[in-house]
Amino acid sequence: MTSSTALPESDRQVTIVVPTRNSERTIDRCLQSIRGQTLASTVVVVDNGSTDRTRAIAEAGADAVLDMGPERSAQRNHGARSFPAEIVGFVDADMILQPTVVEEVVAALRSGAGSVIVPERTVGSGFWVEVRAFERSFYDGSDAIEAARFFRWDVFDRTGGFDEQLTGPEDWDLSESARQLAPVVRTMAVIEHDEGTISYLDACRKKAYYAEGVRRYLAKRGVAALRQASRRPWLRQPRKLLNWRGAGLIALKAGEALAVAVALGHRYGRPGSWT
Repeated sequence: MTSSTALPESDRQVTIVVPTRNSERTIDRCLQSIRGQTLASTVVVVDNGSTDRTRAIAEAGADAVLDMGPERSAQRNHGARSFPAEIVGFVDADMILQPTVVEEVVAALRSGAGSVIVPERTVGSGFWVEVRAFERSFYDGSDAIEAARFFRWDVFDRTGGFDEQLTGPEDWDLSESARQLAPVVRTMAVIEHDEGTISYLDACRKKAYYAEGVRRYLAKRGVAALRQASRRPWLRQPRKLLNWRGAGLIALKAGEALAVAVALGHRYGRPGSWT
């Protein structure tokens, strides 16, 4: 099991929870990036029944590997509550952290912030990954889109943690609760989100999978959440869409919207039903 030497084990005040499920393609780079931080942390992988090499890789690179399901929210809560620390963070298995992320997070939270957003950059290969990266470029600096990933323990605890009834928008939900308790700040260091190679249909299916979670989130948070979820800066900058990536983005959003409508229609008996 590898470990960082930046801080003695006893001085670690940060727990980072990584939920996994069949994540063998990305989990090793993710864990290496956490181990390579300028400040050390306790790394907890919470696996949800992986059938590939995820667990073996995690056991070689994490401080602890736990089991929990059925979804990310429950995995994250279980990892954090099993290893509480002054600061708790949540990193997905397909993310790569720049080396100073944890150092910047600790400085911010010890200076009075309650939660910290780490900006993300989409990486991978293929046309649809380029389209996704193009879309994300419109969200730089937007607290309405980018959610917090690190929290002071007292803030996380007071919110009750992730809502385990939500899958997809649980990050937005927790960030909103944390924002009501203490200031949220951003790091300069970023996270690379490794999407590998994705197809158009895969992207649409993923959105459909999250449709029920989004419906529950909007029902929970009301009109303010609807405004947040529908806020798309690229719609207000049509000139920037006059290129091949813009055309791809419009096609992707149309496909995702249709996939969501179909998914909800199947669940509730008529397309687009939200009741």
